[in-house]
Amino acid sequence: MKKELPSIYKNSITKKNTHNKNIFYVKNNEEDHRQVEVLEEVNVEEKLRKLFKSSRYVFNIGVIIKTNRGDYDTKIAGKVKNSIVTIDGVTIPIIEIKDIIIKDRL
Repeated sequence: MKKELPSIYKNSITKKNTHNKNIFYVKNNEEDHRQVEVLEEVNVEEKLRKLFKSSRYVFNIGVIIKTNRGDYDTKIAGKVKNSIVTIDGVTIPIIEIKDIIIKDRL
């Protein structure tokens, strides 16, 4: 006589796991120890959304925008399609932005 086993409850995962970090190591031929570097995942779109949703006007918030071409110490005037326009009149494509550092409190 076969008994039926009860079904197992499985909870669905609804939120993204953000507490893990990507790591890698580099081995030098001359040295025999490992160097570990932690790569911090920077989400530029999330930082831009935070800037535009703040209670202050976005053009009053000082930021440092790090790109492949260099760093810009400026304020953001607005967003046009896939680019950011600064107060200085510089247009920066969002794809080129590595990080946005907010200098002022939101």
